[in-house]
Amino acid sequence: MNKQRKLLLTGVAALILVLTGCQSTNTLTVTTESQTVVVPKSPKKVVVMNYGALDTLDALGKGSIVVGTPLSVIPSYLQQYSNAHITDTGNMKEPNIDAIKQAKPELIIIDGRQAKRAEEFSKIAPVINLSVDGKNYLESTKNHINVLANITGTEKTASNLIQSLDTKINNAQSVTQASHKKAIVAIHNDGKMILINTSSSATLIHDVLKVKRAVPVVATTNPDPKVRPKPVFIDSQFISKVKPDIIYVVDRSKAIGQQAMATNYFDQKLLKKNKTHVVYLTPDLWYLSGGGAESLDLQIDEVISSLK
Repeated sequence: MNKQRKLLLTGVAALILVLTGCQSTNTLTVTTESQTVVVPKSPKKVVVMNYGALDTLDALGKGSIVVGTPLSVIPSYLQQYSNAHITDTGNMKEPNIDAIKQAKPELIIIDGRQAKRAEEFSKIAPVINLSVDGKNYLESTKNHINVLANITGTEKTASNLIQSLDTKINNAQSVTQASHKKAIVAIHNDGKMILINTSSSATLIHDVLKVKRAVPVVATTNPDPKVRPKPVFIDSQFISKVKPDIIYVVDRSKAIGQQAMATNYFDQKLLKKNKTHVVYLTPDLWYLSGGGAESLDLQIDEVISSLK
């Protein structure tokens, strides 16, 4: 091999080594509950389809990297992102792919509502799915805070946030354990009120914050996970039988801009007779968001204030 060719090949090899080194320095392998994805470190432009992830980035001091999010039903506590600098990426269940492309994100963050479009998103930029694990709400939320902190280089801030949340939860548990009140969690949808005893909202209220259950969790005996159990409707007969001290209501219809729950839905005389108090949780916080550093903090406040 002549000297000139040898020098050329050596130069190419050195270039490849440098590029490989740059790639490992500028990327990060992220592992969440069900995926391993290579993402850019410290991205400058991120599309966030998940409000819990959006409020976590906000709490980490990295809201400025968000270039797109669904704006039509954005929760009230995140209204600062409804501005001319943020691209409206469409409905949470029907994302605007063209708008997302035009935003030119380096990273796209989704949740279960967009999971079926993940492959389509991945043609635009790396995608991570930060869906909240309803059965392990707190652990899932902490994991997502740490994932976003690792991506944005804000690990110390994340550690402080998690420590603050742990302290707040411990204080909240002191309140719930001292209270005799038993509760149920219900969702309003299109004029119907249904018990959601094993939802992520119920997991947070009963399993994380330790609010006593008025209705125990009954394990399903159906081996087919595709077969949903029959809904339990919250009506006068149910209230008379269960006599819950508190009914926590998540109004799905109101959260998505449809007809809100009627103000006279519950029989006031019946509630008074059974000493049942109805707590209307902030709809967009509890139905559209959750699983984020800021949303969890706000949710704890709403639950604990009802017990004081």
